[in-house]
Amino acid sequence: MARKSTKAQAVDLHDFHERMVRNARTFPEMYAALEGWSELVVKENPIITCQDGCARCCKHQVLVGEPEWRLIHSWMRANLTKAQRQRIIGRVHAQIEQPGNPLGRWLGMGAKSTRAFVRAVGRGFNTEATRCPMLGDDNRCEIYPVRPFVCRAYGRAQLASGTNMFCEIFLGRLRQQPEAGEDMKLENMSVMSRKYFELNASRASGGGLFTIMSAHLLRHATGDRDLAKQSIPLQREKAYPVVRQADFPERRVGGAKETTTTVSVVSAP
Repeated sequence: MARKSTKAQAVDLHDFHERMVRNARTFPEMYAALEGWSELVVKENPIITCQDGCARCCKHQVLVGEPEWRLIHSWMRANLTKAQRQRIIGRVHAQIEQPGNPLGRWLGMGAKSTRAFVRAVGRGFNTEATRCPMLGDDNRCEIYPVRPFVCRAYGRAQLASGTNMFCEIFLGRLRQQPEAGEDMKLENMSVMSRKYFELNASRASGGGLFTIMSAHLLRHATGDRDLAKQSIPLQREKAYPVVRQADFPERRVGGAKETTTTVSVVSAP
């Protein structure tokens, strides 16, 4: 029997990982499927290999759902030292005190206008740098094994509109080698976003609540700027902005509405 072509095998692997995402019942299952999918995308398209030490896409705040935060919180308590956790929380305070940094302004928006808060964070990807507090001085993510969904999707996915979610570095490479972008098959953001919101929306996950990473950290900071031992439900939050899926922007794709994560709203063309 004739063997399938390499291209046909690759397409089958894309379908396999897509099914794994669709069938995921938990965030760890979804993350595992995304890891395999991401490795496949990069193997097929070496031009979008991230340069070692580059953290260009980590110089922003991202919205993080409650179940994602619980994973991050638990991992930080189990794998980071008290000094490491204190440094991370200290970075948030330093940004708030930094003149011109928008983080303090965003955190002060509270519950007055949650959609305006989401829009402000989204615009920040293009206009205001707000370095992720999880990014170490060596430009490496200090919570990489449990990094949020948007961090996993960026640079690997394509929107339903056909727009690739690429940073300026990838776009620059493709301008120099346009042939490398022909027939590029990336992760399907529509499939991933749908599963992401589904997992966040379950009652066991807190009913689909989100806030930015810095707010999660501040909410759990102790008096000595360590991380509290227990995760506090977002439903109890009164000081910092908390948003729901309905606060995220929607796109119309093929006549249908598609809810998008903040990172997909600001992806480069």
